[in-house]
Amino acid sequence: MRLKTPLIITLLGGFALPLSAATVSERIDQQAIEISKLKQQLAGLTVQAPSNELLENKFSFSSYGSVNYASREVFQNTQDVNPTRRASVDVERLVAEFGYQFDPKWSIEFEVEFEHGGTGITLEYDGFEEFGEFETELEAGGEVIVEKLEVTYQHSKQFGLKMGHIYVPVGMTTSLHKPHQYFTVTRHSSLNNMIPGVWHETGIAAFGQIADFHYQAQVVTGLNSEYFRTYNWVNGASQKRFETANADDLALVVRLDYGDIKQGSAIGFSYYVSNTSGNRHKTNQMNVDGQLSILDLHGVYRGDKLTVRAQYLLGDLQDSNAITAANRQTPGLKVGNFAQLGSQAEAMFVEAGYDISSLVNLKQPLSVFTSVDYSNPLSKVDSPFISQRFEKTEFAVGINYMPTKNLVFKAQVGQQQTAMTTIPNTTSFEMGLGYYFSL
Repeated sequence: MRLKTPLIITLLGGFALPLSAATVSERIDQQAIEISKLKQQLAGLTVQAPSNELLENKFSFSSYGSVNYASREVFQNTQDVNPTRRASVDVERLVAEFGYQFDPKWSIEFEVEFEHGGTGITLEYDGFEEFGEFETELEAGGEVIVEKLEVTYQHSKQFGLKMGHIYVPVGMTTSLHKPHQYFTVTRHSSLNNMIPGVWHETGIAAFGQIADFHYQAQVVTGLNSEYFRTYNWVNGASQKRFETANADDLALVVRLDYGDIKQGSAIGFSYYVSNTSGNRHKTNQMNVDGQLSILDLHGVYRGDKLTVRAQYLLGDLQDSNAITAANRQTPGLKVGNFAQLGSQAEAMFVEAGYDISSLVNLKQPLSVFTSVDYSNPLSKVDSPFISQRFEKTEFAVGINYMPTKNLVFKAQVGQQQTAMTTIPNTTSFEMGLGYYFSL
């Protein structure tokens, strides 16, 4: 018997069976339904997978912090020549860093730092204020600080822009300020005796990498010369203690590094220049610019076992006598603040560490290190008399042990010297615990 509308469908194995048109139509409809279901499932997977991946790539979080113990011989004030040993503990800092990637070119980062265990009204003893004084302060910027609030536009590897509250790239500390990025228990004293440590201001910056060269150029808020001091030069003048920062005087900053200062070996320099009189609150007391310039030379060497870091800072302050005279007439400033200012200041440090873990059969890094810090905020003065009380040199030797890549234990012994022969050398012992991680 012959079918009126025979159809032949080839099956697996090469067999052919006749099917009616109705049967073929039903199977086509069923296949269409199955294909539609598969498309819906595939669409759901396509939406879901990039969504999770996008969430992971857009958000970032990292944190670092340190807790320290110290036993030091200290002087109670600038007239004291007999040191007293004091022990102290310090929750030095806890830092939280957040980031969000808006799209491939635009992103935002912000960083909040909690210093010395919290916020509130603090009572501090300042031995460098004349004969030593207690100061009661409501900490608006010294205990909780927004160190960074920057929006970044990354056009390419060669060029990008940062704007907002950003790091000022003078010296190595703005690049290497996490506990595992320096050997000493605390950040180097030579830097803090001259300029702000992790220096941050509000402004805009261009940056990029061309071959092995990394560059930065910034325009940021300048310093306020009302807070220049004898013993730490311009360290306390970054206006972070006020609700708003005066921006009548802006600073120009340029930096160029050859190599990768964070991960590898590098050498570089930075230069900072700005007037400082315009940012004073009492502007009618000054008719000079008070121009400040700082040159920084720095370098890092990283080998298989040996790491060496070094930095030299040279600063120049014009009209230093006029600034001192104006500060003398500023209500509310203490008598001890009216001492001379250096027309030139300098600071340097060198530290070298060697990993001896293989020599003592340890799998985790164990480094022994030595360091030297030198600072002189009165390298030159525009007056006949130069005090050597604040010309300091500190030597230290110690160890860094990292049981995991996210923890570092530190210990060191040190000796501190001043250039005055009547001031005896002092000694110190310090220990510290630091952590850092990124998600």
